[in-house]
Amino acid sequence: MSRTGFHALLLAVASACVLLTACGSSEPDPAATSAVPKPAVPKNPKLGDKYVAAVSHSKSADALGVHFSLGAIPQAGQVLPIDIAIVPNLKFAAVRAHFYVQEGITLISGDTLEPQSNVEPGKQIGHPLVLKPTAEGVFMISVTVETEGADGSVSRVFSIPIIVSAPPAEAPAVPADPAPAAEPGS
Repeated sequence: MSRTGFHALLLAVASACVLLTACGSSEPDPAATSAVPKPAVPKNPKLGDKYVAAVSHSKSADALGVHFSLGAIPQAGQVLPIDIAIVPNLKFAAVRAHFYVQEGITLISGDTLEPQSNVEPGKQIGHPLVLKPTAEGVFMISVTVETEGADGSVSRVFSIPIIVSAPPAEAPAVPADPAPAAEPGS
């Protein structure tokens, strides 16, 4: 391609970009924004800053949220208490949950949240979970929350990521004070 042909092509591409940019409207299309409104998801100020939201595998957070707070730094060989908070955003006739761990973590207690009846929106459901990581690495705790409500029985899956570090290094043994050397001629 000649230099003049290249410049003409470059000018044509630049002109097309300018025209396409000018075609856009700064005002949104009213038909596009009048789609079915999403229900507002209320924020729960009671949780505070110590809780982190679990990862939802779908748009489950619209119906309820699962949050967690680690009771210690995750280390291999050390017990790890976790506070779980399930916060419904809708009214449910019943809520129950099951917790599952990967290889590398032992679930000591709290594998099941027994059914809670007549759960109101915004009312936090607390649950203690105790784990013991057996290896270092990145692990996922799976949470299946089963609800019974206006939508029928629905199971929602959440994940709690845990990064486990190696156990703390043991301090080197301090040698005992050596016995004083015997003086010559004693």
